Amino acid sequence: MSTIVDHGYIPEEHAPDPVIGHGDPTPPGKIAIWMFLASEIMFFIGLLGTYIIFRSGQPKLFADQHEVLSKPLAAANTLILIFSSLTMALAVDAGHKGNRNKVVGFLLLTFLCAAGFMCIKTVEYRDKYHHYTVVANEGGKVYCYDGHIQEKDEKGEEVPDNMMMIHGYRMEVTGNSFNINLISEHEMKEMNGGAKAEPHEYEIPRASISQSMWYGPWKNNFFASYYILTGVHGLHIVCGMIPIFILLCQAGRGKVMAPAIEYTGLYWHLVDLIWIFLFPLLYLI
Repeated sequence: MSTIVDHGYIPEEHAPDPVIGHGDPTPPGKIAIWMFLASEIMFFIGLLGTYIIFRSGQPKLFADQHEVLSKPLAAANTLILIFSSLTMALAVDAGHKGNRNKVVGFLLLTFLCAAGFMCIKTVEYRDKYHHYTVVANEGGKVYCYDGHIQEKDEKGEEVPDNMMMIHGYRMEVTGNSFNINLISEHEMKEMNGGAKAEPHEYEIPRASISQSMWYGPWKNNFFASYYILTGVHGLHIVCGMIPIFILLCQAGRGKVMAPAIEYTGLYWHLVDLIWIFLFPLLYLI
């Protein structure tokens, strides 16, 4: 006569662990990273939605001001991030196979790509830091200058404190009112019939300057959106570089942490995907 013992079941036993037993094989770490990525997607959807609302309210401003940005630099950054996604995927594959040398090589390439992206973004920010729109009253006439501020003149001598040297374009403002937010180097070219207008160097006495504004986040809604979107994305790039560097160091010491590399790779692919949306929205349309 058979008993419950013959069937291998003892009522006092607990159910098998769902992770290491016959239940759900998904590691808790992967579930956690997907939940985190879902929150990141919702965060960026809010930022992109705000940008779209601002753009729909001021279509001409956004269409004009995006011409000031450097499309070649942004395109180079796009290619860099796409390549970094490839190297990250290869690092994940090498980690699962336990190939330490490939893990080190591909993680190093991914880290260098991220550093290159941030260097190019720094160049873009630096260019905008020196880009000014200046309104000056000279000889009873009002002029608007749009260009880059220089610390030295054409002879290599430093500009005196009471002067401002700008390498750009000048337009005489007629009428009683004007909007300095809609004036840029690129619009000067359009006003010149589409021909390439050569910029000139102007020395402006600081006493005659009534308004001056650099291309910062407070210039207009477009640049406020530009700095917030690219700044937050750049912060995510830096946050991704930290675990990549840690995993690279661990792999260099002979410890390949395959699950951690996979989770970092998922995060990195999301950061790359977000830039794929930012590039056309900010630079192309």
